[in-house]
Amino acid sequence: MKNTRRIIAYVMAIIVALTCSGLASVVSASAAAKITAVKIVSYPTKTVFVQGTDWDYGYYDMPEGYGLGKFVKQDGMISFHHNGGYYSHYSDRGMIDMTGLVVKVTYSDGTSENIAYKETKSGISVSQNILASPKGDYKLGENIIEVYFKSNTKVYDSYKITLVTASTKGDVNDDGKINSYDALMVLQHVVGLKTLTSVQFNAGDMNSDGTLNSFDALLILRKSVGA
Repeated sequence: MKNTRRIIAYVMAIIVALTCSGLASVVSASAAAKITAVKIVSYPTKTVFVQGTDWDYGYYDMPEGYGLGKFVKQDGMISFHHNGGYYSHYSDRGMIDMTGLVVKVTYSDGTSENIAYKETKSGISVSQNILASPKGDYKLGENIIEVYFKSNTKVYDSYKITLVTASTKGDVNDDGKINSYDALMVLQHVVGLKTLTSVQFNAGDMNSDGTLNSFDALLILRKSVGA
């Protein structure tokens, strides 16, 4: 009987010791609420302008707020970017920049919260466990980006980005020449007689301010005569 009591006492002592050393927190963690749903609240809906065909591995980089700027080809890489001050490096089936991405996460206990990848809005917690990757290989045109968490990759939401080629500034019709017809296309767009594609718009936006007007047409004419 005494031996039984001693064994029970030893077991109780071990349980108390393990509890004090953190076992309880481990048990608690294992029983913690799990992610059951992910819903995108906001995301960077951007059109990405790329130059060249070697876009399986590259990067784009642009100072915040300066609009679409100069494209620079580097050794074995293509530098590309879009309006919005968006910084990123990515490779084929790689990760992309998620600045501005906010998701609503719902847990198994019924609670939910908004979580941002980076602190973009006051009062929203930040998590580095949010992942985003393309559904399939990156390609020119529309790409679906799936967003999920490391703890449960089977629950996700998605948004879309577009990769388009960038024309030479001033060459609105992409015929390899810059002339008065390119300026005319800009003016036709300005007065509503023609609607330019996103690539044509980018080529005609000479001062990269995100708008097309007669000043852009004038800059095209100046460039056509070498001024």
